[in-house]
Amino acid sequence: MEESRLFRRRKRKKERIENLYKILGTRSNISQERIKEKYIEKLRVFPPETHPEEFQEIRRAYETLKDPKKRKQYDMMRKYGDKIESIMEEVMFLMSVGNYEKTEKLLKDAAEIEPDNLVVKMTQAELALEQQEFERFNSLIEEVLEKCDTEEKEYTIFIKFKMLNLRGFEDKALEALEQGKEYIFDKMYYHRLRISAFIESEDYHKAWGEFKYAVPSMEELAIDDLYILIAWLNTAIDLDKWGDILPIQKYLKRLSKNIIDEEDLSILIEQLIEEAESYANAARYRAADVFMQVASQIDPKDIHIKERKREIQNIAKLDIELSRSMKDREMFPYVHMKVVKLYYYRYSSDECYADFLDNFPHDMMSEMEWMKEEIAYGVLRMKKKYPLLYKEFNKELIDLFNQSTEGLNREQRRRLK
Repeated sequence: MEESRLFRRRKRKKERIENLYKILGTRSNISQERIKEKYIEKLRVFPPETHPEEFQEIRRAYETLKDPKKRKQYDMMRKYGDKIESIMEEVMFLMSVGNYEKTEKLLKDAAEIEPDNLVVKMTQAELALEQQEFERFNSLIEEVLEKCDTEEKEYTIFIKFKMLNLRGFEDKALEALEQGKEYIFDKMYYHRLRISAFIESEDYHKAWGEFKYAVPSMEELAIDDLYILIAWLNTAIDLDKWGDILPIQKYLKRLSKNIIDEEDLSILIEQLIEEAESYANAARYRAADVFMQVASQIDPKDIHIKERKREIQNIAKLDIELSRSMKDREMFPYVHMKVVKLYYYRYSSDECYADFLDNFPHDMMSEMEWMKEEIAYGVLRMKKKYPLLYKEFNKELIDLFNQSTEGLNREQRRRLK
């Protein structure tokens, strides 16, 4: 097979397939009828009583070659076996660039060479799914389930789930998980997969109900549990379950104490900081503070973490006041949105601010900008109820107040007091 210049692979040393014909003292062109004859000849030379190891080798060779179907499969493996790996590498590349027609042809070649290869069969199923041929996908998975042992059945169900979930078919993924539940023994992983599907479909309430089954005891926590703990914390944030944050933080802190390997501890801290910065870029500083608190408690001596925690914590206080202002029925929406815009401009990433502007209620703001008295009242309420926001954006709010009160009559000014 010719290799693409853009997709070169390092050649690995070919592993030779064992020559079963040589074990029986013959050649591959021997007729099917003479296989047993050669087997008996070898047994006379190496009887099981005196040569048990040699006998086992001879017996194994005979068991394969005496069956015409197995022999044909073995012959194909001898001839083409080294091609399977290179074919599958090419298949992965072709699937990634969407060349499904050539992928299907190569998989067919691989299946002819090795018809019982479950990896080939699973890849055929994946190709069917890529083309949304759900009936063929399910049929191929069923073929795999029929051929593999109990432990492999569980793994196959998990792979089926992931194939569906990664392509946005969360409902079908959950359905596959339930249909294959009889093969699943790792119940904790089962619930973790359900959580991933619920989070992908933004059904955070259902995800929340699964965590009690998906998290081990504190004593058993290991680095492999890091991502489920982070998902737990993120789900609490998404559901505004601020009262449940502290217990989850305690799990992360206990994880840090269970970890012995310094590299694993670094991974934990780096992941916490990465989550915090991701929230900070989106101007969600209250959420960012949740992760920085844990990072600073795990590594209290790190000056950079301590300083960043202080910065985030100060902005988080503004974030909390913004949330309160949004729910305040007496706050004039125009003033609230003006402050939100100032906040995003100052504290979010450029990309996040651009997204904010795309969703900014320009029409509503244009309609309200003539309501001078209400705007002035909104600024005064901001000053009274949300002192941190008023202090942070003092100049802009004073300018807004002055503009809104310009031209008001004595009675209108009196009502503002």
